[in-house]
Amino acid sequence: MERSMTVLQISLYHPNQDKGVFEEIPHHLQLDTTHLIFGRGRNAHLKFRLPGISRHHISLEPYLEKGNVCLTFCLKILSRSSSVWVNGLTLKYLEQVPLMAVSKVIFSGVQMVIHVQGGASKEKFACCIHFSCSPLIYRAKAEETDEFEAIQEDPESPQEMRELN
Repeated sequence: MERSMTVLQISLYHPNQDKGVFEEIPHHLQLDTTHLIFGRGRNAHLKFRLPGISRHHISLEPYLEKGNVCLTFCLKILSRSSSVWVNGLTLKYLEQVPLMAVSKVIFSGVQMVIHVQGGASKEKFACCIHFSCSPLIYRAKAEETDEFEAIQEDPESPQEMRELN
């Protein structure tokens, strides 16, 4: 049986969620093809009670790709003051990236995993929000500095090669 609309299964985790961080976030949400806004502002669809989150921090923007019958989504950064980590990429203000079937996102201490389950409707989509009591994403700190360290520790730099000859 074909699903009538696309469903985003969104799992959220924050170490201080017991202090009401997710208190204003609904468990279910249905939208037309408008952007899904995450932030702490009054008109955000998913409101976070965290000081490091902008009023409009990120948005999920639905669109139709040519030849595709299901809605596709991109994640766009709306915060001028912070970056967002998405599937291994660090994005800044107004940068965007298409969501995969499963996408991992980190912003302001919030860990989010989004599962996109396609459906036939091109006019609306639904969100099911789940709250996790344990971390969703494990990311080594060295991941952010590997490239820099590789440059610094390259034993065959031109200067060292001259000294060896």
